[in-house]
Amino acid sequence: MKRFLTVAISLLMAFTFIAPARALDIPTSNNVHTLQAGEFASVDGWYSGEITVGWHGNANNSAELTWAGNGGDVVVAPYAVDSNQQREGALDVRIQQTTQEQSVVFTITKVNGKTMTATVVVPPLYSGPIGYEALRTSSNPGYYYSGAIIDLGATVSADAIDKDTFSAKARITEADGSVQGSFGNFGWDPEKESYALGDGWAQWNILDAYVVDADGNPAEQGQYVKLEIEWNTRTEPNGASSANRYDVPATRAAWYTINGLIAFASIELDITQQKAIAGLHENDYVQGDTRHDPIFDRFEVADAPGGGTYSLYTPANASEENLRPLFVWFHGTGERFHGTNPGANLIGNRALAFADTEFQDALDGAYVLAPQSTTTGWGAHRLADMEALIATIIADNNVDPDRVYVGGLSMGTAMTTPLITSQTENKLDFAAAILTSGGNLNAEQAAIVAAKGFPVYLVGNTSDWAAASQPATLANLLAAGVDAQMARYPVGPVYDGEHYFGAHDSWNYVYNNLVVDDEGETIFEWIANQSR
Repeated sequence: MKRFLTVAISLLMAFTFIAPARALDIPTSNNVHTLQAGEFASVDGWYSGEITVGWHGNANNSAELTWAGNGGDVVVAPYAVDSNQQREGALDVRIQQTTQEQSVVFTITKVNGKTMTATVVVPPLYSGPIGYEALRTSSNPGYYYSGAIIDLGATVSADAIDKDTFSAKARITEADGSVQGSFGNFGWDPEKESYALGDGWAQWNILDAYVVDADGNPAEQGQYVKLEIEWNTRTEPNGASSANRYDVPATRAAWYTINGLIAFASIELDITQQKAIAGLHENDYVQGDTRHDPIFDRFEVADAPGGGTYSLYTPANASEENLRPLFVWFHGTGERFHGTNPGANLIGNRALAFADTEFQDALDGAYVLAPQSTTTGWGAHRLADMEALIATIIADNNVDPDRVYVGGLSMGTAMTTPLITSQTENKLDFAAAILTSGGNLNAEQAAIVAAKGFPVYLVGNTSDWAAASQPATLANLLAAGVDAQMARYPVGPVYDGEHYFGAHDSWNYVYNNLVVDDEGETIFEWIANQSR
């Protein structure tokens, strides 16, 4: 914890000094009947609100308004009288907060010498703890710490904060207990070596800081501040089938550290206030919880039949009168559930893309079901479990049964294939299937798909050994009469326009909606156009 003394308070305010009473003549009639304080609020160290003055008759006289009991300045803006019919006015009042509570008494002395009072109790400057939460964001290369939300405990205006108001440093511990800090491929970016502070700590490069509401949306005033930092991964191709990656120091929030499976890291985050903030006085900064990517939090994560978990996204426009499609997606080997990573299949590779704007807009709102296997992985041994899960999701939600799509990547194709070729009594009726970075259907399986009558899309890279059987699979599907097509990318690493990935990672083409056929139809549009 750190203590920061706000220096914006004048020396006079640091003592229990009571300023002398001040006075102001305000227009009224001879018969003032109301002097009442309304609601006040603190902004930037000032307690502001209105005091209402009411009178009978014409406001052709004046009365003296005085105030006392204030330790800070008081600014009163008088009202104007615009007509003889006006019977009240509102004084705009601002009272400067101090380190002590103030009871400021406003008094009107009427023509007959009698007085009326209104008291405003002014809270002291905020001196309590200031909590902050680390933020995480998912992108194609991985899951990252991307900034923080700070709860100042006091309301400030937007111009009270800028990117130099705070500094921050972080230390990241992987799920296996190792501390990040090595530079090089799949580690910290050597080009950012100056960020390292030693002992696993690294300085965060704050790009922006601004006032937000509790949900992180920019606001003209509020008690929350969002820090945006430099994060992400720099990549470069490495031969025909791999790519190098270098992370901004102390930003990677998940990695394959538990027996090669994705796991969430933990963060120690130290935020220091570097500039005075009006309204604060001697505050301890305290780290709180860590937030997931906002899209992650839109999913319900629950236990799956037979073990593992599932994550379900529900579109806001789904109703009994507006049944929505269901998109089912199966992850690869590295995203299996090991007990402490529920929902990690959403971020190990960015399956969150299916709940993001582009996919949801293409389908005008769709359910997204992302099951997460146990450590045994996907295969025909999980067919009954997955048929039961998908059937339950369809039955319990407002799902259009004629628009259920299924797909998977890598090991996930080993779950997609049994589902689309199932002959069990619980077999499901799909409207389309996608096999990415894998998929191997023989002639007999292709005939089953043809009999069911739905199209299949294959996506893979020529340099990917796991997708080597896709051309043969396509030939089997076409020979059986299936409406099938394949996006086959050339030799070399996968490239999504910003990052390079290993040749196996063709799912990034899908997540980014970069798969486009000869007619210009994207894969998201292709999915949206399929129905039984």
